[in-house]
Amino acid sequence: MVKLSDYMDYLNEEIVQARKKADEQAVIIAKEYAKHPYLKYFRVPRFTMPSVKLSIPIKISELDSDTSYKFEMDDNQFLKDVNTKIELVNKEKNLKLVPINKNTLKGDNLKSVIADLKKGNTKPITKPNDNLLKVDLKKPVLDLIKIRNFNVSADVASVENAELEKILKESLANRYKPISSKLNNIYFDPNTSDEKDKGKILLTLNVEMVEEGIRIHNAKDEKGNKIEEIIFE
Repeated sequence: MVKLSDYMDYLNEEIVQARKKADEQAVIIAKEYAKHPYLKYFRVPRFTMPSVKLSIPIKISELDSDTSYKFEMDDNQFLKDVNTKIELVNKEKNLKLVPINKNTLKGDNLKSVIADLKKGNTKPITKPNDNLLKVDLKKPVLDLIKIRNFNVSADVASVENAELEKILKESLANRYKPISSKLNNIYFDPNTSDEKDKGKILLTLNVEMVEEGIRIHNAKDEKGNKIEEIIFE
């Protein structure tokens, strides 16, 4: 995993070194021309790269960002989220969890949990899961289990409890909405030839580096002190 800024520094250094070697080679050729009886009258060939364009496929591995969230409860979206997950879990694990409705939201235990999460809206947070770890979902889960009007084995009840708690936690986590974000760093993997990456959409990093020369000139100020001047060419 490579930081984008480090990769750009690497590309810049490699291109600078390539130009340096080209200039060193031009100096060597110039000296050979100067010694030759006939070539000394010819202009020494020198090739430059005024600009370098690169198109590099990359895949983003990680984004380092500071994102602020606020809890925004939407009853209809919450119900839809929970019931969609319940339907999915019932099919996958052969359970009989009962869907919830707006009356469910009126239960004291679930209302208390939602009220506690809303209290955090006085200021944005960066880690919603930290808030969710502070709330106890066991009582709201028991309320939902009581809706079922038939008994199940202890093993099935244990699985139902765990799945309902997970569903509630995920659905409550989805109620946190990002309100601001600051991107700090982008990390990516320059290796895009893995078999698992085939068919994936990769980003293309288009880079154009334009040559600009500098020259360091030694001079003296009015007091006779030696100074260095950087002259951009």
